Amino acid sequence: MIVKNYGRKISVNRCSDCMGLFAMPEVLLEMKQEWMSEVLDSGDPKVGRKLDEIEDISCPGCGAQMDKVSDEKQSHIWYERCPDCSGIYFDAGEFTDWKYDTLLDRIRDLIRGRRDA
Repeated sequence: MIVKNYGRKISVNRCSDCMGLFAMPEVLLEMKQEWMSEVLDSGDPKVGRKLDEIEDISCPGCGAQMDKVSDEKQSHIWYERCPDCSGIYFDAGEFTDWKYDTLLDRIRDLIRGRRDA
């Protein structure tokens, strides 16, 4: 993991292999409001979708087994959340998708559905 900064107050960890992003929920919510923050999500979304198939993922922050969850508003977005430290891991492309809620996302929700944990 490599620390990536956006401005002076936002720092996230980015995987140097798959380009996924790991951060605390409050940091991600702040990033979601920032203009052009999706530049930190520079990985290939196709690679990110393939990584949704991986079953056991350890938290980059504390090492605990992460839970697989769907976003409440955009159920087609599947990410990992740590039950111990509350950190969230977005595969490549997921942060950008999460940041922008579009009509196409509503269609994706119907097709892909919620993630079964």
